[in-house]
Amino acid sequence: MILDSARLLGVFSQEQLELSKRENTGLLERERQLHLKVKSLQNCLKNEKEEVQKLQNIIASRASQYNHEMKRKEREFNKLKERLNQLLVDKKEKKQAIDVLNSIGRADGKRSLWKTEKTEAKHEGEMYKTLLSDYDSRQRELLLENAELRKVLQQMKKDMVSILSSRKPSLRGDKHDGGGIKVEEVFDSSKESIELVCDHAREKLTNSIRLQWRRLKSHVERLDSQGSVHVSILHIINGLGRLSVINTVKQQLNSPCDEETTSLLNNCYMLQEKESLRGEWKTLEEQRKIFEKERRNFTEAAIRLNNNLIQTNQCNVIYPNIKLYSDISHYCFVSQTPYCCTYSL
Repeated sequence: MILDSARLLGVFSQEQLELSKRENTGLLERERQLHLKVKSLQNCLKNEKEEVQKLQNIIASRASQYNHEMKRKEREFNKLKERLNQLLVDKKEKKQAIDVLNSIGRADGKRSLWKTEKTEAKHEGEMYKTLLSDYDSRQRELLLENAELRKVLQQMKKDMVSILSSRKPSLRGDKHDGGGIKVEEVFDSSKESIELVCDHAREKLTNSIRLQWRRLKSHVERLDSQGSVHVSILHIINGLGRLSVINTVKQQLNSPCDEETTSLLNNCYMLQEKESLRGEWKTLEEQRKIFEKERRNFTEAAIRLNNNLIQTNQCNVIYPNIKLYSDISHYCFVSQTPYCCTYSL
């Protein structure tokens, strides 16, 4: 019994010892946490003290600045008060006036106005007036430019009609039908190009059109000075007939000569005819080359003029009647014949 009680007492005391150890470790941990909290609170207190010190310094500097400003204002107030008293004393002797220090005058010598709502509204109204006047002047300039471009187009149309109406070569039925179809195609293409709206109609394009038109006009006048187109066409047709004769004679000359041809060639008359035919052949070849070159130049100039007129009418200034394009297409159509140039009207 005694041993059992002693054993139980030892077990109980051991449990009590372990329990006290656990409580001791918990208390130590709690004490450590409390020490950490105390340190953090001390740091916060230190920071707060520093912040308070900074704020106090700022308040002191602001107070000193405020006191300085107040003293300066008091001095200015005293000066103004003395000045006012001086003016009140001297108002019987001279008129009342206000001295302006370091005044910056305007260029026109007038005094500047106070910035109030009325003056701001007045300036805003003046700004709108200037904008409207600029817009009106711009509109007038555009109207004048439109009128000038329309006059140029009308003058070009009249010149085209007057120049090309004097040259109406006779065409065959099939060529006329083909020309009508091509003219309709050109008219359709020009009508489609008119529908495309473009925003750049400028003076450079107008000047280029005028320059090309002058060149075309001078070229046609030069052709008139050299001779009529009808006469040149008839001359070339006659030359073509003579050319066929020359070709036959040339073939005969190139063929093997028999006794009769050799006897004819020995004749002086045939030799002279041969020389004359060769000379006419050379002249006809030169005339054909010159006329072919003239035809190509005139065709290219007419095509460029038509394209420039289409580009001009695509811009802001559009000619009110599409008939101009149909007339130009009729006048500027050139049939692709090998030796002659024809215009379909």
